[in-house]
Amino acid sequence: MDRSELGRLIKEARLAKKMTQSEVVGNFITRNMLSQIESGTAIPSIKTLEYLSQRLDISIQMLSKAQGDVPVEAGTGRTPDNSMTFRLLKEGKRLYQEGEYRKALKWIKPNLNPSFLFYDEFCAIYSRSCLALAKENAQTRPDKSRSFAEEAAKYADKGIYASRDIISEINTYISQS
Repeated sequence: MDRSELGRLIKEARLAKKMTQSEVVGNFITRNMLSQIESGTAIPSIKTLEYLSQRLDISIQMLSKAQGDVPVEAGTGRTPDNSMTFRLLKEGKRLYQEGEYRKALKWIKPNLNPSFLFYDEFCAIYSRSCLALAKENAQTRPDKSRSFAEEAAKYADKGIYASRDIISEINTYISQS
């Protein structure tokens, strides 16, 4: 299944519960965003997918089966079952938040595939982790620092989580190194 199948599943669950789009979204996302998700033109973030799963009483595993291609489990080269996608992304986020940037890269890099449902989020974590490593290596290993900054630049402008501030920071960093 793909993103249009995911949208179809969400819409069918909403209609089965006899809920309007406005009733489902509450104050969490806009009705327009839900409409785009249901039509397959937008990809929900993992947080939004978890919210919709709870709101519509659909298991996250059921929704994860609609993602099509699945990520690679870090360090194994194996393709995990579909529900593993959420754990991989959450673990990558956790590692980034805890400052474990190298470990975050190992979790995220195998999954930088535009066909993956959460590609946008994988790119955001990856680019921010690379930028953090560029800064960490600035004084001791300028060549490694520049390499991390250039890698961050490749993914910083991908998807809906692209940030002009991050892109500007990366470009400024590269020009100064």
